[in-house]
Amino acid sequence: MKKNLLVSLCLGTVFAVAADANASTCQINSGAYAGISAGISALTGSGEFNAKNHVAGFDNLTQPNKFSKTSAGAGLFAGYGMKFSGFWAAAELFYQFDRLNSVNKFKVISYIQDKKLQTNSTGAYGAAVHLGFVPSNNCIAYAILGAEVRNFKVKFSDSARDIAATINKKYTSIAFTPGLGVRFSLTKNISVRTEYKYAMHRSKNITSSATNPNAGGSNDTLTLKNAPKIHSFNLGLVYSF
Repeated sequence: MKKNLLVSLCLGTVFAVAADANASTCQINSGAYAGISAGISALTGSGEFNAKNHVAGFDNLTQPNKFSKTSAGAGLFAGYGMKFSGFWAAAELFYQFDRLNSVNKFKVISYIQDKKLQTNSTGAYGAAVHLGFVPSNNCIAYAILGAEVRNFKVKFSDSARDIAATINKKYTSIAFTPGLGVRFSLTKNISVRTEYKYAMHRSKNITSSATNPNAGGSNDTLTLKNAPKIHSFNLGLVYSF
């Protein structure tokens, strides 16, 4: 994660140098804009895994669940920005493409075979407000206050059926998404920007139960607490109308 942030900052420095060289011929003005971006998305999260099976001897077994996955990402965005008295304000809509699929294998108790737990997400859409300042005519530094809507799929499987209960659940989550960005103009209508955003999705509790024929017909209960977070680093090309 620290390495990705360092790369993002280095890219921003390069663009700053290039932008300063063109400061006399191009600048960022108020108006509509649209663009594309590419970068890296990282899924991180934690939670708890709780299984109950009276016959097998674990009435209330709880284990921590941590997951992570990094993926290439791309996006589309469009918005309208206003520059006034050295400050910048903009509102935009965006769509983020990524493919995040974390797979964890773990043992419920020492003599039970590995179980598989998957957390999957394939993109998000949302809206954001940018608030910042204009240190020069061709540079904007801004904070991001936004929200993203993202679909998650959580799946628990146990081929040995030591735990009869399974989870195969899709759900939609809305997250507050703050971030930081810097934008530099290259020509009259074209600029580049680098952004970091952090989507803080709330915890989700998922419960399932089933009769276990391997344990004398007992009723197994499985509860998963899932708390995903999304980090995204993007480099974008912006066209101003």
